[in-house]
Amino acid sequence: MNDALLKISNLTAEFKTDKGVFPAISGVNLTIDKGEILCIVGESGSGKTVASLSLMKLIPAVGKITTGEISFEGRDLLKVSQKEMSLIRGKSIAMIFQDPMMALDPVYTCGSQVIEAVRIHEKISHQGAYDKSVELLKQVGIPHPERCMNAYPHELSGGMCQRISIAMALSCNPKLLIADEPTTALDVTVQAQILELLKKIRKEMNMSIMLITHDLGVVAEMADRVAVMYAGKVMEEGDVRSIFHNPQHPYTQGLIKSIPHMGQKNEKLYSISGTVPSISSMPDGCRFSPRCPDAADICRQKEPEMMQACHNGKARCWKLDQAWREGETG
Repeated sequence: MNDALLKISNLTAEFKTDKGVFPAISGVNLTIDKGEILCIVGESGSGKTVASLSLMKLIPAVGKITTGEISFEGRDLLKVSQKEMSLIRGKSIAMIFQDPMMALDPVYTCGSQVIEAVRIHEKISHQGAYDKSVELLKQVGIPHPERCMNAYPHELSGGMCQRISIAMALSCNPKLLIADEPTTALDVTVQAQILELLKKIRKEMNMSIMLITHDLGVVAEMADRVAVMYAGKVMEEGDVRSIFHNPQHPYTQGLIKSIPHMGQKNEKLYSISGTVPSISSMPDGCRFSPRCPDAADICRQKEPEMMQACHNGKARCWKLDQAWREGETG
């Protein structure tokens, strides 16, 4: 990558469970360039949210980052103090969450929460923070922003609350915005509006976005590059066109095949058999091998590394290994 803003290298985070301590994500490598949208996609339980919370150093008390490096503008975030990290959160890296009603405090007005977000990182008067908050609400497309400043979250729709969450995230012009399933709790029309808003913000502010989703429609609409996660590992990574038109990993291929096609009434929907394994019972070899239609003996015995794919990307699959292919056909 030429202009990397964020580089995550060999990141592993472990969680304590009733059955012991197990990695929720393992050996994750990701890069985001300045002004780029990276979509992280995968089923529930694939490790997408844990990766983003690890980046913010906000994983739950039962979790711990055990190995890796998170380089943001050349600085390893895993080595900074909690005090330094609290200054980075919100100012340089901001996050918006899946459920806007849970992200906002119900006992404070929306305006007071936006003002607080502004004043935490800026030495500014209350009136200055109020004026800036009104401008932020205008920027995210809220009509009558002065009226919304006095409203409580329960008085607004989900889409309006999500816009306020985005305004709070933008309050200090962050360089990286992490959006964790930001449209899941919203209806389809509002989803489209929020996605358009994120694209507009990216263009106007040259902001990088890490967008976490399980919705491939959102990926096709938003992504520059895509990372496909499964069972705590990145299985494939590449530019969005290659991922959709020439996926290399069987898991990615299964996800693409699962997309319904409009106009085909009698089409039988494809589904990937089985379920994502729990962190306490990962299979030997490739983590996808129990569900993979192409799995061979080596897939069940030895875990593959990320290998160069035929497109501008990589995939974690033995089918891409030249020596294995020659051995199978020889």
